[in-house]
Amino acid sequence: MRTISLFMFFRTLTKSLLAPLPILYILLIAFFAFNIKGKKRVGKYLIWISVVWFFMISTPFLPKTLLASLENKYPPINIPVSSFAQLYEQGVCVNILVLGSGYETDDRLSYSGQLNASSLGRLVEGIRLSHLIPRSKLVFSGYAGRQKLAQAEVLALAAQELGIDSTVIQTIPEPWNTKNEAREYFKRFGTTSKLYLVTDAAHMPRAIMHFKKAGLKPIPAPINFVIKKNLVLSSYTDYFPGSQNIRFMEIIIQEYLGILWAIIGGD
Repeated sequence: MRTISLFMFFRTLTKSLLAPLPILYILLIAFFAFNIKGKKRVGKYLIWISVVWFFMISTPFLPKTLLASLENKYPPINIPVSSFAQLYEQGVCVNILVLGSGYETDDRLSYSGQLNASSLGRLVEGIRLSHLIPRSKLVFSGYAGRQKLAQAEVLALAAQELGIDSTVIQTIPEPWNTKNEAREYFKRFGTTSKLYLVTDAAHMPRAIMHFKKAGLKPIPAPINFVIKKNLVLSSYTDYFPGSQNIRFMEIIIQEYLGILWAIIGGD
């Protein structure tokens, strides 16, 4: 357990340092350090790199393009109820796995109210699919971290608040990341059931990679699309620098680093 905690600490530290704003801070600190040492030419290059980096992460051009490339890899499931009738007739068992994303314990709130925006979106999509697919089971995953209940358990309780019968719900409270979610699901259910995988659209490419490596063949059910194909013309103010674009870059860096880490065999 101590080894896992130490590993997670260093992984979190690395992810924090490789976020858009910390990279900018590192560049600026390096600029001041070189200037203090009298290496003003190097400092001049660093300040220009800092300006270019700030422009890249704060304006929508690069963040939206890269994020859309992740989100558009797998289309959302948006088909009529009749399309699932064949599954019912054939007696196919279907599991809808909703990956954990996070929540904050607050006893004043309902369980659904304690979920973060990403988790709530995933929960809603899982419930929507469970209504569409006859005889399907809802499976929730995710560990407790520092909270008193596992993410999987809170999702299950929130689903019951929203009218889902407890008999069609199962939880996998052990896994702390996507790779382990795939492994634990395989241990619990194997490949006997058809699997629909629910997670954020930007996270789906990495999730599919881990689940395929675990020997599973999930059907992607992406949700929480950030870049929507809105036909309404954008306002010119949408192209100004903004904190939203920096948040987009955080998602992009996190997911591409995660994909790279998965390719080399990491978590």
